[in-house]
Amino acid sequence: MAEPRPQQKEVLGYEGGTMGVAAVPGSGKTWTLTRLAARLVAEADLEARQEVLVVTLVNSSVDNFSSRIDQLVEQEGMLPDVGYRVCTLHTLAHEIVRARPDLAGLSEDFHVVDDRQSSDILRDVAESWYQSNQSKITGYLTGDITDYKRKEVLANKLPGQVRRVAQNAIKHAKSSGLSPEALRGYLQDRGAEMPLAEMAQSIYQGYQQALNVRSAVDYDDLIRHALQVLQTDEELLSRLQHQWPYVLEDEAQDSSRIQQQILQRLAGSQANWVRVGDPNQAIYESFTTADPNLLREFVGKASQSPKLAQSGRSQPSIIKLANRTIWWSQEKHPNEEVRGALTGPLIRTTSEGDPQPNPPDRPGRIAFVSGEFTEEEETRKVAAALGPWLEANPEKTCAMLVPVRGMGVDAASRLEEQGIPYTDSLLKTTSQTREAAQRIERVVEYLAKPTSPARLARCYVQWRSSQVEANGARDESFSEDESFSEGGGKPEGESKPEGKGESEGKSKMEAAKAEIRETSRLVSQIGRPEDYIWPQGRSWLSEVEEDLTNEQLSRLEAFREKVRYWLELSGLPIGQLIMALGRDFFSDPDRLALVQKFSGLLRRASNYNPEWGLPRLSDELEVIAENERRFEGVGSGEADFDPEDHKGEVTISTMHGAKGLEWDRVHMMGVNDYHFPAAVAGDKFLPEKWFYRDGLNLQAETLAQIDALTGGEPYQEGEATTEARQEYARERIRLFYVCVTRAREELMITTNIGRFEDNRPALIFEEMRKIYDEHIAE
Repeated sequence: MAEPRPQQKEVLGYEGGTMGVAAVPGSGKTWTLTRLAARLVAEADLEARQEVLVVTLVNSSVDNFSSRIDQLVEQEGMLPDVGYRVCTLHTLAHEIVRARPDLAGLSEDFHVVDDRQSSDILRDVAESWYQSNQSKITGYLTGDITDYKRKEVLANKLPGQVRRVAQNAIKHAKSSGLSPEALRGYLQDRGAEMPLAEMAQSIYQGYQQALNVRSAVDYDDLIRHALQVLQTDEELLSRLQHQWPYVLEDEAQDSSRIQQQILQRLAGSQANWVRVGDPNQAIYESFTTADPNLLREFVGKASQSPKLAQSGRSQPSIIKLANRTIWWSQEKHPNEEVRGALTGPLIRTTSEGDPQPNPPDRPGRIAFVSGEFTEEEETRKVAAALGPWLEANPEKTCAMLVPVRGMGVDAASRLEEQGIPYTDSLLKTTSQTREAAQRIERVVEYLAKPTSPARLARCYVQWRSSQVEANGARDESFSEDESFSEGGGKPEGESKPEGKGESEGKSKMEAAKAEIRETSRLVSQIGRPEDYIWPQGRSWLSEVEEDLTNEQLSRLEAFREKVRYWLELSGLPIGQLIMALGRDFFSDPDRLALVQKFSGLLRRASNYNPEWGLPRLSDELEVIAENERRFEGVGSGEADFDPEDHKGEVTISTMHGAKGLEWDRVHMMGVNDYHFPAAVAGDKFLPEKWFYRDGLNLQAETLAQIDALTGGEPYQEGEATTEARQEYARERIRLFYVCVTRAREELMITTNIGRFEDNRPALIFEEMRKIYDEHIAE
């Protein structure tokens, strides 16, 4: 077993009381915490049935911690899986509520809905509210838009915005222990008009009623109900405190106040409570209820506060850049309200003889690259650079880290074009999953409205593309023409670049693409699809036959037969329909396995929501195809991802998804003022939608109205938007820091001018480049 570093020894010497540990990236946090847990199991003189409780952030960490602790206690001659308990906070909360569901107002047979089910229920409630109360939200729209744009916003933008605002507000209310009835009481007492809080309360009420009808709770309910049970049942609390005399908490920077309160009660007056984390890696605050300041406060008050500051992960120059990021954010950021984003400790390299020495110092392996690049051009340049690098370094790991998933999907296409091996399983869904979902979704979408020429044309694209693919070409190069969007609006997807390969293969690919576009555009212009599919007297195909090539005519006849077959299938139960369509499109085992998972998902959704028809079930596939929801396909995903299993490949990940991982070479992409605003004049902010008046952030304003109600404070419109900008800027600094510290040997940071060519390099990009040039470069 490796000898612990001096700072790790200090943590391992823990005997009791409160201890807050600030751990820098790559400092061996998990290594240290598992050894502390194993030492306490072996030496703390636990009574029978007493356990060391280890609370982690995600399920994958549970297995990791458990297997490591098992190995350590077995080395001491003890039985594995005895004397300790590892679980997530949600699992812990679930067990507490199960012990006394009556105290939470729940029946014995309550069940927990997952995120997908919760999202579906909320969407129904929010849509229903919007249909009846649209006028209550339109006062927040800017007056500086045309009637056409306003109609588009009302039809296509606001419904989703209402759902997202309500979702955030419900999470906030539950984290504050606030029921919908209590919130309604505050509104009635206040009397003043609070339209956003009123909207949130109404949707919250409907959402909670929908859960109650199902005897269900969501994950946020579990947390608030667990605290409620612990506050009410002193006997249960005392029993749990005795069962778990030591509480160890990992990734504590991502805890919310209510989660902290649960662990605080479990630790009790003896307060044998260890919290380990890195506030500088708190990158989920803007879309969860996490608060990194809670860990900072705990570390400042704890009876022991050792630091894990040594890291052997990165070469010294990368560490210098990370430390300079901390210094700049504290001392030089132009907005003083943002200067608290990062705090110490600074990262230190390991000492001589350390079992994890830092890679050799090579300042020249860091680069900042800017130019008048669009997103697509930036992605192409990075992909072009990675090809030769992978050939020269087949045993090394590398990653493309992107700020949003859409860039990751595009990166996969660019790498595919150039024949560069990659894995995109850290995105919500893999490219294989998205393609399979889209292919089936297009047919289900058509079957839900068979009178739509646009939907029929999209079916043709998928059907014909599958034929081309079966003949040896991949279908990533095919895209649906913008004219296929119903009503002639925006395209459903941007055109993807043409295929790859030798000139002959490329020529065939280009010809196939041209044929698909031409024929599908022709289909989209059919006046009445039934005159093509089931002609009664007038036959569309006969009327256009003279203008078609023999191949086109043959394909359109074959496609017509296929559509007739699909229409006959449309009466099947949804699970059987999906399987039948899948067998039509795919023959390889991996994608048939995916289709089986789609079938199961939609079958369960249909059973859970019997009122849903094909249009709504088609939506479920669409969110997978559009990468809006994680769908675990075949093979590994984020939960068990190890970069070392992907040597010689490019890992594509969002920047958030890369947390906790490391690669030899890292490309940070899209570091512009849109994705990394600094809360200075001229910045644009992703949460602020162009169609709201006065640049308001409605999510922030909604929470501010709720807090004003519960706190009895005045509400001033716009203040919450300003505060949200500052917090978002702070979080983006932390995200930059996290990405820098993913790199072991090489780090490339690039920027782009955005899709609309109006973005600039981010302030942090420019300042860190200047610092690199002046203080780090050779």
